[in-house]
Amino acid sequence: MKMNYKKSLKLITLLISSLLIATVSATAYVTLQWTTTTTVADNPKVCFIKWADSSKQNSFAYSVNIFLNIKTVDENVSYGVWDWDTAAHTCAHRLASENTNSTDVSWVYVKIYNSTATIHSHNYTDFATPDTSWYTFTAAASAKYTIWIEIKAGSSAGAGHTPQFTFEMKVENP
Repeated sequence: MKMNYKKSLKLITLLISSLLIATVSATAYVTLQWTTTTTVADNPKVCFIKWADSSKQNSFAYSVNIFLNIKTVDENVSYGVWDWDTAAHTCAHRLASENTNSTDVSWVYVKIYNSTATIHSHNYTDFATPDTSWYTFTAAASAKYTIWIEIKAGSSAGAGHTPQFTFEMKVENP
């Protein structure tokens, strides 16, 4: 009989210890809250412009063929950057993602410019660890800028491969 009593006592002691540990490790917390109110607008003060009809755009897609060991240059990708406000705005540009390698693409160069200034240019050369940093520039009030892109295909690029690059432009939200 004593054996069962000792086992029961050990079990009760273990249960009480577990409860004490659980109680000690419990943490009180509070829940904080904020509310966000939004207003829908067509375009931010700096957006893309579709040259064909001068319409404001928030995104666009651009496609081009590239060729083995040749630099493909497009001095105007059919869209530009437009600060349609009466004030200058700080913006930023970056390569957000890519799905290529140095075999297919050696480098990609992007420039945003107009007849009076180049406000941004960057050459992306390392696709093993791509640079996804934001690079700031200032768009002048009421100014329109052209987007220039150069892509150098590798000498061993695979015919039929479809390297893709996603660029982002960050603009102030007035």
